[in-house]
Amino acid sequence: MSELFSELKSTDLTEQTYSVIKDRILARQLHPGERISVADVAHALGVSRTPVTVALKQLAAEGLVAIVPRVGTFVSRLTERDVEEIFETRRLIEGYAIRRLFELGKVDEYLQAIEGPLARMDHATEDDDYADYQTFIDADRDLHMILVEFSGNQRLIEIYRELNVHVHITRAHYMQSIENAREARQEHDSVIDALSHAGPAEAESRLLTHIDNVCRRILDLVEELGGEL
Repeated sequence: MSELFSELKSTDLTEQTYSVIKDRILARQLHPGERISVADVAHALGVSRTPVTVALKQLAAEGLVAIVPRVGTFVSRLTERDVEEIFETRRLIEGYAIRRLFELGKVDEYLQAIEGPLARMDHATEDDDYADYQTFIDADRDLHMILVEFSGNQRLIEIYRELNVHVHITRAHYMQSIENAREARQEHDSVIDALSHAGPAEAESRLLTHIDNVCRRILDLVEELGGEL
């Protein structure tokens, strides 16, 4: 585990410790079910056990790790039901958000705001070797996060941010395939086309189709992996 971490030097050690561990979990460098040793992480980062313990408690509150008393701390797993609930919630929030784009008259503003993420996705998938899938999944996250942010509903945005942590874990598995990434990108284009040339009902329908398609593919992957991510 020590090779995944390097010593921290800043004064805000708890926040940095939290960020480093979280990044490793989201990238699935720390694997589902893997035990996280407080002592090992503290030694590798060059900090005391306290910031590691506090960081793990925060990650446990977010559902990324499970702390088992007198046993240890483990990277959380995602089950089939977890995935279904995550995507059911996505449908509700993102469906609302895309309707709000039309209600607020912000469709063109949103399309301009996502030019950057779309360009990064295209760049990441232009070569068949698809070496930079992390760029693709980060851009995919931003594309959907920006949509929800345009709703202007701050409570909903916070709920979605918390949910998006777990969505990102599913992306870390699913988007490693260039075929899956390109298919998702084509579905994004379909949604964008509806935003540009159709009304809210069609745009929402295409977005929900995309979300359902991704959910189905991830559930297939969960089954292939024995029931858990």
